[in-house]
This record gives sequence, structure tokens and C-alpha cells, in this order.
Amino acid sequence: MLESALLRANAGEDESVDLPVIDPPVFPRWIWIEEITYSHITLATYITACMVLAPVFEYIGWRRRDARYDRLAVGLIWFSLTLFSPGAALGTGIPMWLMGTYPEFWSRWSNLFFWPLMAQFVFFIFEVIFLFLLYYLLWNWSVNHKRFHILLGAVAAFWGLAVQVVWDSVGGYMTTPNVRLPGVDEPVAWSLKACLNPSFPFLFSHRFVGNISWAMLMTGGALALRSVGRKPAEDRAYYNWAAHLCFTVGFVAFFGMPVIGWFYAQVMGRHAPVAFHAIMGGHQGWMFIVKMALIALFVLIGGAYVFLRYQSRLLLWGMTAGLALLWVVLTVHPPLKWLGDSALVWRAAYTVALAAFAALLWAIRGRWSVETRGWKWAMFVAGLAAFLAFCIGGMVREGARQPQTVYGQLEKPETLPRERDRFLLYERCVQCHHRTVNEFNRYDHRRSWADILSDKDHRGVWKAPDEQARLLRYLEEYYR
Repeated sequence: MLESALLRANAGEDESVDLPVIDPPVFPRWIWIEEITYSHITLATYITACMVLAPVFEYIGWRRRDARYDRLAVGLIWFSLTLFSPGAALGTGIPMWLMGTYPEFWSRWSNLFFWPLMAQFVFFIFEVIFLFLLYYLLWNWSVNHKRFHILLGAVAAFWGLAVQVVWDSVGGYMTTPNVRLPGVDEPVAWSLKACLNPSFPFLFSHRFVGNISWAMLMTGGALALRSVGRKPAEDRAYYNWAAHLCFTVGFVAFFGMPVIGWFYAQVMGRHAPVAFHAIMGGHQGWMFIVKMALIALFVLIGGAYVFLRYQSRLLLWGMTAGLALLWVVLTVHPPLKWLGDSALVWRAAYTVALAAFAALLWAIRGRWSVETRGWKWAMFVAGLAAFLAFCIGGMVREGARQPQTVYGQLEKPETLPRERDRFLLYERCVQCHHRTVNEFNRYDHRRSWADILSDKDHRGVWKAPDEQARLLRYLEEYYR
């Protein structure tokens, strides 16, 4: 029965569905859903990162007989549990809000992912049981049962990651759908192909590394500030040690993200080209630049921190290799036209910048102390920049699909005509013979847009009678 429903869902055209849409007060619906969703995601990703690292720190402390690791591990879990209730409440509010303000999306999306969503509900229950009842409450009992207790922590982390797997799978489908979204009357229940959509593995791995990076950078910065002030010497020493450990873990973890992000971008370019071009110079380009600036800020602070604090050549050469890896990622990526049309200028600019930064790091190695009050604040600023980059990254990805909820298949109820026309421009023109939408600003002004759209090169491009008129209206309004 499921197979036949899926076959029906994959055949034919979407039919318009007239479901009642609730208009929320004060703000538009997209602002409400973004605030609810991103607030939940922030808490959930921090909790997941702490759940993954706590048993690792506990294991290291047990093997080294260093009680500081155990104190850090229990502190991370305690703080995670304080965030659990608001995180769960926000998570409960998300489907309630979607049912009222995006009813067609919710009805069709849940038809396709019903059983995966039910599975994550079960995973969440196991996560709560193992995290709170077994791992946290048995911490004191675990003094003589460390192996078993660490196993309980690892199992709790497993269930937390299982929840993330489901949400990254269904979230990835929204950008790179490989199965047609079923109708409200087509209960497919679940599709393995839809769950294993092209962007899912890259979204999950990018978020996994990113969660650890931003969570530990932010924690390290906060603990650095805790180490300053009138506290017992023992507490100051512990917070100082914990700040250095967390900040270093977060900074090292970051260097996995550019590589994963490059593969993720390639997948998006193939399967969601309009979303890709929206980020690479389109309407989401400015936000992507802000994200890159924030990343540059915490990389500058983090790089200087590592070279000032650590003397291990293995670590320092590893950081240098990380910068070289950034150069490789930028080189294999199509040139970004942030410095004009010349690709050579762009290549030369980032090569010189990265080489100068690496040379500066080796020049300042070990020259100053990072134990000053100024450096504690610098660590906090780096952690805050990492947190903001994480938040903006999600907004960039989700906003790139505008005006669609599911890429190429379902529009949002509040879609404006200019958003439809912009999507059409990206779809018909940018992905065909342009690299960025900025190239429309460099056309020969002696030719009108009407002449350009009517020439022989564009014959057969239009798939609907009104597409040429829509593009003409949009180009004349925004590109001349």
C-alpha cells in the first residue's frame, strides 16, 4: 500500500490546496516561525554537543586520574539539563505553529515523513531516560563504576544524535528534495529515498562539527570570564583550565567545517541551483558575507590564541595545515566576485591574506600571555562570533529557498510576486549562462531588456506564456 501511494505521489502535477491559513498578530508568520525554530535549534545543538563531549571528558579524566575533567563533564550535563525544558517547549511549539500558519506544508510534509517523525519521538524519550535518569542522577554512584557510567553517557549521546539524524534528514529534503512532495490525501508515511536525500549526509556532518565548534568556543569564552574576579584560587584555576580546554577544542573542530561545507555547496549547486545562486551573490549574499566576516573574526582571535598559548609544534603545524586547507577550499571553489570581475585578483587577495596571517602567527608565537583580562574578553568575543555565525548560517540556508518552503515544489502562503519573479530569474537565466546575479548590472545599456529577452538565444527557454513578461518586469525594475 505504501509503495502504491508513493507511486501516486511521484506521478502527475501538484494540485492547488485551499487550506485555511491563520494570520498571526504583531509580526508576519515567517518572523514567528524563524524565532521559534532558531531558538529551539540553538538550545538543541548546544545540548547535543555537550552530550557528545561529556562522556569523552569523563573518560579522559578517569584515565588520567584528573578530577577536573569529571567536574567539567558534569557541569556540561547540568547546564544542558537546565536548557532541556525550554528547548523541549520550543520544539513542541514548532509543529503547533506550522499546523496553523503553514497547513499545506505541514500536511504534505508529515504525510511523507510520518514514521521518521514518530521514530525521533521515541529517540527523544530514550535520550531523556539515559541523559537524566541514568547518566546525570547516577553520577555520584559512578565513582566506582566509571566504565559503566561512561557507557551510559555514550548511549545518551547516541540517542541525541539519532534525533538530530532524523531532523537533518527531513530538513535536508526541504532544500534538495528527490521525491515529489505528496498531496494532503496521499499518506505515503515514509520514503527511504526522501530521507536519504542528496544534502542529508553533508548537512548532518556539517552540523555535527559545527555544533561542537560553536558550543565549545562559546563555553570557553564564558568560562574565561568566570575565571576573572574575586573567587577562591582553586575555582579561578579550574575555570581558567576549563576555558582553555573548551576554547581549544572548539577552535580545532572548526577546521573540519570548510571541507564539509565545500561538498555541501557542490551538492546544493547540482540539486538546488537557485538556492546556491541566492547565496553566491543573490539576495542572501549579503548575509553570507556577514557570516564569513564573523568566521574571520574568531579565526583571527583563535589562531593568535593558539600560537601564543601552546608550544607544541604538532599543534601549531596542524593549525598552519588548517589555514592551508582553507586556501585549498577557496581555490577549488568558483571565484567570489567580492573584489571585482577579475578571478585573478580574488585568488591573489585571499592567498596573500592567508599567507600573511600564517606568517604573523609564527612571528608572535609565545611572545605574550593569554592570561590577561583583555584576552579573556577576546575569547568571549570569539565565542560570541562563532555563535552568531552558526545562527546566520542557518538563516542563509533557509532563506536561500525563498519563496519556497520545499525547493521547487511548494511556495509559502505569504509569497510576493517579486519573489516569484526573482526565483524565475535565477532558474531561467543565472543557472543557464551566468555565474552570479550581479552580472545583470554589467549588461550593455545600449540594448533594452526587451531586446535581450527576445533574441534568438532565448527561444524555447520559456516554459509558460507569462515568463518572459515577468522577467522583463523584474529586470527593468531591479537591474537598470
